[in-house]
Amino acid sequence: MKRLNLLVAFRLVLTACTTATAAPVEFTLVTHAENATLLPQPNAVQGVSGDHLLRTADDITGASYNPSECFSFNFMNPAGVSPPGYAEGIHSMTGSFVLDVDLVAGGALGINELAFDGFITLTKSAYQRLVKTGDRAADGSHGPVNGQPNTGSYVASGNSNWAFTATIDWYYDTPFGQHPSIDMTFNDYQWNGFIVPISELTPAGMAATALDDFLGYFGGTSENFESWLLTEIAPRLPSDAQYLLFAQGEAHPDWVDGLMGMTTDGIVGQTVIAYASVPEPGTAMLLAIGLSGLIVGKRLSRKSQPQPGTIP
Repeated sequence: MKRLNLLVAFRLVLTACTTATAAPVEFTLVTHAENATLLPQPNAVQGVSGDHLLRTADDITGASYNPSECFSFNFMNPAGVSPPGYAEGIHSMTGSFVLDVDLVAGGALGINELAFDGFITLTKSAYQRLVKTGDRAADGSHGPVNGQPNTGSYVASGNSNWAFTATIDWYYDTPFGQHPSIDMTFNDYQWNGFIVPISELTPAGMAATALDDFLGYFGGTSENFESWLLTEIAPRLPSDAQYLLFAQGEAHPDWVDGLMGMTTDGIVGQTVIAYASVPEPGTAMLLAIGLSGLIVGKRLSRKSQPQPGTIP
């Protein structure tokens, strides 16, 4: 019976390796202790590159900055002036989101959950939440946001730069309203980026792709950006990270609460840097091979043992 159970388990693992399908995968926003007191440059001013990614030459510092040690940020430009950049509001973000995605074959995907908590000051926070069909934010009184489509696509190939896109409905709960509140909504907010296996986050892997930040927040070439990924992001990922997701979006809100001091002329941009801990296909296959070896080893061991009534 034990041998049968092992054989069944092996077949299940092997089948999972060879017939992967879309499944819910949680991505967690990356944080690291060395990010405390650092914020990305909010303004493009003379002599400053004005990029909006952390751990670059133009970071700003302050004792109270980024206590959650984030890599992901929302940028608020209430006046909608770009350039000179995001003159007001940097919200560092922690949290996670869930994609219904096939990380082996790629293809269409869904956004099942999204919950980001943003630190602004010691007394102010902001919350970014997914809008689904039937939610209060989609009741028709908060602009055109309707909870659809919350879908996207993923190309699981280095030849296509591991391309990831998503169209998301979400709302912003800011300090301007009493929490919880719906202060801004975004209909069909676009994310563009990539989901790269950690095994490809190497100099050889980067040489075979052309990864870049789609909004141009990084002040440099694609090669410079890939170097930043290798030197600043990769060493600060958790040890169990198997995939790195990088995405950016930027849009005018479709609706705002008239009391919050921002209109639909304003702009909200964001950079999302997250990881998933699900095994890569090769890791799962190695598990299957190891399990098969265990089965064979057990059978050989039993055959080599003396049977009752025999002389060893």
